[in-house]
Amino acid sequence: MNREYRKNLNKEFIDYNLYSSIPSMRWGLIVNLSLFLVFAAVNEFFLSDKEELHYFMRFGIIIPFFLISILVLSFRKLRPYLSTIFIIVNGLICISIFAVGISSDTSEWGYQYYYAWVMLMTIGLYTFFRLRFQVLVSLGVLQLAAYVLANVINHTFQDHLTLAINNLFFIIGTAVLGFFIAYTFQLLNKKNFLHQKALDAQYTKLLAEFNEKSLIEEELRRVSDQKMIMMKEIHHRVKNNLAIVISMLSLQMRQISDPQIKKIISDIEMRIRSMALIHEHLYRSEDLDRIRLHDYLKSLTSIILSSFSSPVLTLKTDFEPMDVSIETALPIGLITNELLTNSIKYAFPSVPKGMINIRLMKADNQIILELSDNGIGLPEGFQMEEQKTMGMFIVRLLVEQINGEIHVDISQGTSFTINFPFTAIRKPFTK
Repeated sequence: MNREYRKNLNKEFIDYNLYSSIPSMRWGLIVNLSLFLVFAAVNEFFLSDKEELHYFMRFGIIIPFFLISILVLSFRKLRPYLSTIFIIVNGLICISIFAVGISSDTSEWGYQYYYAWVMLMTIGLYTFFRLRFQVLVSLGVLQLAAYVLANVINHTFQDHLTLAINNLFFIIGTAVLGFFIAYTFQLLNKKNFLHQKALDAQYTKLLAEFNEKSLIEEELRRVSDQKMIMMKEIHHRVKNNLAIVISMLSLQMRQISDPQIKKIISDIEMRIRSMALIHEHLYRSEDLDRIRLHDYLKSLTSIILSSFSSPVLTLKTDFEPMDVSIETALPIGLITNELLTNSIKYAFPSVPKGMINIRLMKADNQIILELSDNGIGLPEGFQMEEQKTMGMFIVRLLVEQINGEIHVDISQGTSFTINFPFTAIRKPFTK
């Protein structure tokens, strides 16, 4: 498994080393071919009478091989065959080195350029062609062998041994330099390749985690949407069921002649309405976990006032915007229902024009609900704790439920002030 992995990794690196170097190989070959052509043109125009120029022109044999390499690097469809083509091209360059060498004579003008040209071919092999390292070394040895064999055949070693050895020394030195250049390039490319692989692996891992997280978030959104729909449906059904109960109570009340029983049923109906109204607001709300208390109280007080239809009564409200949980809204609604209903029923038997004020506000860490009227007021010595009526009992019980306190002022009409902690309230509503 480990061996197979290293084998595949090495194959990937060979492809990476070749394909990532295509632009630099192409431009390197173009620049060198251009310099060779410019040099040949300058010599042709300004040094045409020099005998060595004719020998120099033999080096043009490599121009077709440079052109082939440049063309191959320019076509994407040929990229799978780059290594094979480059091996063939460099094999033909070796043959060219041998051909130029055996056709040369040490007595010719310009022969001294032959070894320099071979040096350029050697350094070009190691710097321009990103082949497998073993292949590069093999081609370098083949170039060296072609040069040595050509010098043996043209009698350079026999006639000018010192010159031949010196030239061979420079060519071998160039080959060694090219070897280390190619080796350094491969090491740098190997490091870049491994870093790129590590980055790709990390990116793939992060992408997989992101996709997994996205799927989980999508599933959570779907579950949340289903829960939202289900909760809306529950609030809608509860509201409808309470509406049915209210209708049944109304029908039953029409068949009852006893005023006391009618009053009891009417009070029960109004309490149920206050609870049903909460479910209606939650059903219409985007957040099923909270309710806009100020909107709820506006709707509730309007319904209560309209159910009595008193032409001499004026209701004034001042509700500070805030959001509360249903656990807080329900007792506040029922408290408001009890106090407002009692005020409408009993505060104005002989007052020509009644006024009821309801305020909801925040002060320090307290929420204050205040309901006052200018009616006849409560009896002297009124104590909330001593009242045994159902309405007052419900009010006391609900105030305790929200950890609040109730204060009664009967100096001018009647005023109920209920304080409860801010912790009972969720974050304030902001438009």
